Amino acid sequence: MGKRVCYCDCHHPLEGYLAAPSAAGGYPGVILAPSWLNVTKTICRRADRIAELGFAAFVLDIAGAGARPGPPQTPLQVVKPFLDDRLAFRQRLLAGLEAFCRQPECSPTNIAAIGYCLGGCGVLELARSGADLRGVVSLHGILDSPLPAAPGIIRSKILILHGDEDPIASLDELVAFRNEMRMAHANWEIVIYGGARHGFTGEGIIGDAAAEARLHPQSEERSWQATIAFLNEVLKKL
Repeated sequence: MGKRVCYCDCHHPLEGYLAAPSAAGGYPGVILAPSWLNVTKTICRRADRIAELGFAAFVLDIAGAGARPGPPQTPLQVVKPFLDDRLAFRQRLLAGLEAFCRQPECSPTNIAAIGYCLGGCGVLELARSGADLRGVVSLHGILDSPLPAAPGIIRSKILILHGDEDPIASLDELVAFRNEMRMAHANWEIVIYGGARHGFTGEGIIGDAAAEARLHPQSEERSWQATIAFLNEVLKKL
């Protein structure tokens, strides 16, 4: 039901995926920031499901037009350049936000963002940058940042959906994130799913589960329902 959207980050070509209930304009918008696997069929299907609920949904391209990371590359090899240069990472995501705002299907003043793994880190970086978003949801995302939010800069509500057994984002990092949000005077919430590891939604997992990442069906379903409830809260359907 969706279409490809070509855009650029400076001179770097990118290609996202847009889904909307129809070609009519003015729908509340939802950005989806993908895992290290970038723009996959599974993340595009999530965009389709969100569009069926009355939103315009746009999957950002993080890695570049046509780039489909995967073995023999490891997740760390793919995500490290973005984690090492958060300003460049923010610029890559902001380019997608700006491209989405130019689409007639989207209401540019009524947008939220959700992200998975690397994308979960990305939407938090957008929030830390002061991006004009109504809310962000990070699902099994990386929580720490070398560029913590300044007090008062975060404009969006924040929802963290986290697996209790996630070794990528430790309990210490969760506590540090909570302290950062307190210092920033942000509107935030953390939900922890028992028994869930990194990648509990299935996004970012190829083949057999790795030791640190595994689909957790109960947490996937509960986190999806929590995400939709959050979107309905922060995006006012006028």
